[in-house]
Amino acid sequence: MKRFLMPDVGFQTYLDLTADHLLSIGIKGLILDVDNTLAPYEQEKPDAALDGWLASLKEAGIAVSIASNNRGGRIRKFTENLTLPVICKAKKPLPFSFKKAMKQMGTEPKQTAAIGDQLFTDVLAARLAGLKCVFVVPPIKDKTDPFTRFKRLCERPTMRRFKKKGNLYDFK
Repeated sequence: MKRFLMPDVGFQTYLDLTADHLLSIGIKGLILDVDNTLAPYEQEKPDAALDGWLASLKEAGIAVSIASNNRGGRIRKFTENLTLPVICKAKKPLPFSFKKAMKQMGTEPKQTAAIGDQLFTDVLAARLAGLKCVFVVPPIKDKTDPFTRFKRLCERPTMRRFKKKGNLYDFK
């Protein structure tokens, strides 16, 4: 079970994951989480940095899809000006939304990567869907509710193991 929770590599922010790097490892499709990965929960629209990053992926020929466990309203509002497939209520860690995203992008698991901030949803869903590469970033602005704090506490041992292996940047 441990290997299903381990990402391949970590970055401080999604902006550190470049189109050139993705292409160099054979990635043609990228599945993204929104909340706390691309933007804080309360951010209603993509900012200029995210728009530029998505444009660089598109220019490089990398297909992009969003899979979020969040309900439709918040995610639809966030993505209304983005021209990419969006899956709301993804039910991660179940892999079905990732498989649907790959079908929409026209990619196979070995050509697809995912990026998210949670081991028990984003990373596990990607592993169960058979994705070649999984990236994790620290949460932009974590919630302080008891459930989220408990999940983050449970993630710590895995994050420490990966940090020791040198695969993750300096996560706290």
